Amino acid sequence: MQKDELVRWAGVGAVGLSLLSGCVSEELAPPFPNGSGQDAIDVAAYPESPYGIRVGSTIANYKFVGYANASEVNDALQEIRLSDFYNPTGEDVYSDEGRDVQYGAGKAKPKALLIVVSSVWCGPCNYEAEKVLPDEYKRFAPHGEFLLQLADGGTPGDPAKQRDLYNWTRKYKVDYPSAIDPSYKLGSLFNADAYPANMIVDTRDMSIVQVVSGSPSSGFWNTFQRVVDGTL
Repeated sequence: MQKDELVRWAGVGAVGLSLLSGCVSEELAPPFPNGSGQDAIDVAAYPESPYGIRVGSTIANYKFVGYANASEVNDALQEIRLSDFYNPTGEDVYSDEGRDVQYGAGKAKPKALLIVVSSVWCGPCNYEAEKVLPDEYKRFAPHGEFLLQLADGGTPGDPAKQRDLYNWTRKYKVDYPSAIDPSYKLGSLFNADAYPANMIVDTRDMSIVQVVSGSPSSGFWNTFQRVVDGTL
C-alpha cells in the first residue's frame, strides 16, 4: 500500500481535517516569512521544498520552543526544530554538539516521528495524553519518537503559552519532546474540531505517512510500527 493511500479520518467532532482533504487549491504550507522557520544553514540537512501537510508531502522544518525531554524541569524553553529528528540513513545518532546535546549525545535518532497537535481545552486531547500516549511511547521508544505540539491554551484559537505547556507536561508526566508554537504556524493549519491531530512522519525523508483526528486506532499504530521497521 502506498503512503498516499493510508490517510484515514477518525474524528471526534463532525468536522475532520478539512485542510488535509484536498478541497482547497492554495499551498497548504506556505514559505516561512523572513526571520522564522528553516535557517539557510540547515538546508543541506533537511529535505528540500515544496512542503505541505497532505499525506505524501514533505513537512516543512517547523521551529518550536519547549522541552526536548519534558520529564526534566527546565528554567528556560529550548528550541526544537523538525530537522532535529531528520534521520536520512535510518542509523544516525545525536552528536555532542549544538542542539543535539539536549536529546542525549549518542542516542539513536528516531526512524518514525509522531507529531501530536493538541489543545488544553480539548477533552479528547486530554484523554489521549492520559490514556493512550504513555503506553504507546513505552512501546515504540527509542526508535519511534513523539513530539507534542500544544496549539491552543484554554480557549480555542488562543495560542498556548509556556505555563500551559509546563502544566500539561506535569499533569500527564510527559517524557517526550513537547513544545509550543508562539507564531502559531502549525496549529493554524488545523480546524479546532480536528484536535487532537496525529501525524506520522517518516524521518528518513520527513514525508507525511498518515494523519488522523481523534485518538488513533490500532491500524494507525501498526502503520507507525511499519515506518519504524522500514517495511512500509
